[in-house]
Amino acid sequence: MERLGKVEKKIYSLREDHPLVIPQIDPDKLPVEVISKIFQAISDLGIQHIALGGSIITPQKLQIVQDMAVKDYNFSTVTYPTNSAVCFLNGHEGKTAIYWMSVLNSENPFFLRDVLVMNSVAVTPNTLEPIPTAYVFDDRGSMRTANWLARAVPIPREKPEISLSVALAAQYLGMRIYIMAGGSGSELGPPATHVELLARKTNLFIIPTSGILTPEDADLMFKHKADAIHVGKLIEEPKGIETLKKMVSLANKYPGKIF
Repeated sequence: MERLGKVEKKIYSLREDHPLVIPQIDPDKLPVEVISKIFQAISDLGIQHIALGGSIITPQKLQIVQDMAVKDYNFSTVTYPTNSAVCFLNGHEGKTAIYWMSVLNSENPFFLRDVLVMNSVAVTPNTLEPIPTAYVFDDRGSMRTANWLARAVPIPREKPEISLSVALAAQYLGMRIYIMAGGSGSELGPPATHVELLARKTNLFIIPTSGILTPEDADLMFKHKADAIHVGKLIEEPKGIETLKKMVSLANKYPGKIF
């Protein structure tokens, strides 16, 4: 049986207390000095685990920000194989991971399969821990950079049964995390009916992302049994940390779950 890495174990351990709010920082969107201040604010909220990355990323900047997150703030981090160079990051044992993900509704073979095959030998599991992940786009009313790059066929909002079919396929392939994506800046949030169905009918760790901009948006996800949410673009706004604080307080009121 496959042994889970330390970062993945930490994610599940944190989930035993309550759903997670996982801030996502795009290193290319902000100066390092600003990111450092955001990290301090996030740390002050008691958050221990963050995501790093974006649709178009500079690996050198990502390396700097990842190192700062781990060494200066003791975060565990997870990133994405958005390009091959990311897979060559210098990781930190027990602290850094990568969503080893297939975009299951992508028509671009690079994101469906090729980036994984091309770079599997480059990843060093004890320093950049691969976490088997399904990354699936659903309809959010707009085309964002990530959707465009992936050439994804989005799952219709009125068809939660399609989400369930895709999620079960991912589960049977051995994937453990399921990310519901819309692309940064999505006009609509994740469809709650899909979240609830996947939480009820699969054994996957469900992470809705994109378009979660208010405490009410976050609360809706938690009510429908999301295991975690990613919050990205919001953090770049002037009052983003205050909104994040409210999301964390809401998450802490919901029950834990054992994986």
